[in-house]
Amino acid sequence: MSSAMDHPRPYSFKEDITWAAKLLLLAVWMTIPIWVILLRFPAPKFSVQLRDATGLDAAGAAHDGPISTAFNFTLHAANRRLVDMCYRNGEAIVRYSGYTVGWGRTPAFCVGTKDARDVRVVAWADGVSLPRPVRERMAADSRAGAVDLEVDVRLFKDDDGSARPTWMSCKVEAGGAKSPGARWCTIFALQNWASDIAPAYLMQYISNIL
Repeated sequence: MSSAMDHPRPYSFKEDITWAAKLLLLAVWMTIPIWVILLRFPAPKFSVQLRDATGLDAAGAAHDGPISTAFNFTLHAANRRLVDMCYRNGEAIVRYSGYTVGWGRTPAFCVGTKDARDVRVVAWADGVSLPRPVRERMAADSRAGAVDLEVDVRLFKDDDGSARPTWMSCKVEAGGAKSPGARWCTIFALQNWASDIAPAYLMQYISNIL
């Protein structure tokens, strides 16, 4: 008498598809809380627009004397969260080719729920010493109307008591006759990419049910 071991069940591709579908649904169900949190608390966005810059022409490029610079720019903060966003203080550092050419404090400010705000920031330096090749290159870029600068900003939140700042890096261009538009900043922190790729109707639906 033959037993069941002598006749194994035939392979069924349909059963494999069914098991795969069940596992996928289970994974989606288990990650729903994570997606809800990501969609509920989208990360803020920041951009920087340089309004005015002086000292970049490095008038003393023919010698090795120090230079003085001043930068006036606007930090645009967009709060996409459902709570107010406040910062107690911060700092902004302006760099050219890795060299610091300006530094300043950011004022305390708050941005309301689903709102945006422009914050004026001034950075400057008196007596900056740069290697002569860097000074000459900066002066040449200024005459050409395109000095590429990096603005690093650190903001400390006022509502959580955390010492961990929001740190961002922004690329701006100075030296032209017309001030360029705002440039988005890269934030070096945990980002909520889901809020950037999720459809608007899904974001609205999540906001309504939470």
